[in-house]
Amino acid sequence: MNRRRIAASAFVVFIACVGVGAYLLNQPHHVVVVHVAAKVHTTPAQPPATAGAQGEYPAAPGAPTLKSVREALAATKAKHDPSERASPGTSGSVLDAGAKTSFQQLASSLPGRVEVAVTPLDGGSAEVLGGDEAAHGWSTTKVPVLVSLLRARGSEGLTSQEQTWAQAAITESDNQSVLDLFGDLERLEGGLDGASEYVDRVLRASGDGETVVATAPPPAGAATTFGQTEWSPGEAVQFFRALDLGCLLPASQTSYVLGLMQNIEVSESWGLGSAGFSSVAFKGGWGPESSGYLVRQSGIVEPGSSSGAAVAIVAFAPSFTAGTDMLTRIASWLKRHLVLTSRPSAGCNPE
Repeated sequence: MNRRRIAASAFVVFIACVGVGAYLLNQPHHVVVVHVAAKVHTTPAQPPATAGAQGEYPAAPGAPTLKSVREALAATKAKHDPSERASPGTSGSVLDAGAKTSFQQLASSLPGRVEVAVTPLDGGSAEVLGGDEAAHGWSTTKVPVLVSLLRARGSEGLTSQEQTWAQAAITESDNQSVLDLFGDLERLEGGLDGASEYVDRVLRASGDGETVVATAPPPAGAATTFGQTEWSPGEAVQFFRALDLGCLLPASQTSYVLGLMQNIEVSESWGLGSAGFSSVAFKGGWGPESSGYLVRQSGIVEPGSSSGAAVAIVAFAPSFTAGTDMLTRIASWLKRHLVLTSRPSAGCNPE
């Protein structure tokens, strides 16, 4: 009797298990398929209205698509990566076809490393040769300081005393004069930080999106905080281009600053000032570095012309004398290879 009851119970349990299994097998299954490193091209019957490009997830209303983000990143890389800029001799280039090879030959003969950035004042592409390393701006930063004070003064303009300081600061590179100018900017903008941030904003207005004006106390051998600003040649030409085009100051004040830059004293007219350009406005800067001497110049060849170009040269040299000689040789090289041709106006901040 007991054996029959046990057998009957086992049969009931077996039937129950079979029923449960059959029920589970007959239920719909929700399977999430994750595609890894493979694209599956499907054509939905009703694609979402906010779907992006093929292979993207649908974007929220008003959000940028993945494609637009990638394009923006590529544009940013092209701006800051010298290898992505125009090559000499290509359409829109401000250097001729032989410039790159010629530069490499010249650079290999110099006693130190040199960097060159050049951009047409009107339509065309910026070009960088030898690298685009940010280095101390030294006295080339005196020009942004003067431009910033002029902007801060507005229609009032400079006082007669400030005009005297401006002439000495630019044409003679007098440090005390530019410190006096910067001191007036500090009084207008609430101290060192406020004045430095004001110069930052002027740089941004020029199209320089990277440079931050230094505020730390200057080391031995340096006279100003702002002269220790790390300024790459590629960003420097953006500022001087914008200055020439009148993007930073009214026409009369633009002419005033460029006029000072066209009257650099003879003892500081090496480099761009001795290459034989028909017209050039520039400012030099120099100072000791941990491994030698840095000598640089920034300026405009044929200022005010649709065929002109903004130029920046930086030499990492063993001495001041070697650095000025390097800049003079590079400026002469530029004179031979610059393509100064009239171009359609691109206006302010073309990049």
